[in-house]
Amino acid sequence: MDTLKAIQVFVCIEKNGSLTKAADQLGYSRAMVSRYLEHLENHFSTRLFHRSTRNISLTSAGEKALLYCQNILQQQKLLQELSLEEQYTGTIRLTCGLFILENGLVQAIQAFQKKYTHIRFDILITEETLDLVEAQIDVAFRITAKVSDSLIARPLLQVHSVLCAHREYLEALPKIVHPDQLIQYACITHHSMQNTWTLSTQEQQPQNYPIRIVAQSNDAHALHQMCRNKMGIAMLPYTIVKDDLENRTLIEVLSNYEAPQMTLSAVYSSRRYLPKKTQEFIAFVIEHLKK
Repeated sequence: MDTLKAIQVFVCIEKNGSLTKAADQLGYSRAMVSRYLEHLENHFSTRLFHRSTRNISLTSAGEKALLYCQNILQQQKLLQELSLEEQYTGTIRLTCGLFILENGLVQAIQAFQKKYTHIRFDILITEETLDLVEAQIDVAFRITAKVSDSLIARPLLQVHSVLCAHREYLEALPKIVHPDQLIQYACITHHSMQNTWTLSTQEQQPQNYPIRIVAQSNDAHALHQMCRNKMGIAMLPYTIVKDDLENRTLIEVLSNYEAPQMTLSAVYSSRRYLPKKTQEFIAFVIEHLKK
């Protein structure tokens, strides 16, 4: 039985001078109140009340116990108040790539801080897969197809990628019509990729095609800049290259093939011990990105 709850029942009985009145105030049955009192008396190995058919009064041991129990409840209240204060103050330490920050996350942070003015953010910009515990990260925002089994991932949205290259780079070379030709072209790729790109069509299952890598980076913006500078073909999130594709600075390559769908997820190390403010922030970001 819950000893702390039994202490609350004991103090309430003394305050009301009756088990029945205490039961009414607490919303318990009289039998439940009686069981809590019995539990506490067994726990302390002493009788706390003199009881008769009409009256109830504290024993000498009960008088001493009441002072201690009142103090315990007061300390619990102070701890709860401290906990509530801590839940929405302090720092949320997060990590993400610059691309993610600039495409919705910074606006979510700004809106969240208007609601919770005592929360500040410590943001580590990287697309590397950090050890969240070692780096003391509360939450990581990652674009990935899979996360470690030891981590919790909350999917936020799907990220569509395209193959593209600068118009002038493509004009100087034979037209590329099949992924098998990628090995003949300069390719710019993310560190998370290997020496192949996975592509598929409606008629064809995903297949790995070898590529000739001329440059790699762990940052999507760096890859975008290299692509804009005519260094080769890159696989980039559509949101980064949308304007370039529309004004035809960049041209989509192998448009009838699809790159794997990646997922932007909020990743954290433990659901059980995730601070309340971090839980609230993740939920806030999910709703913000839906708009």
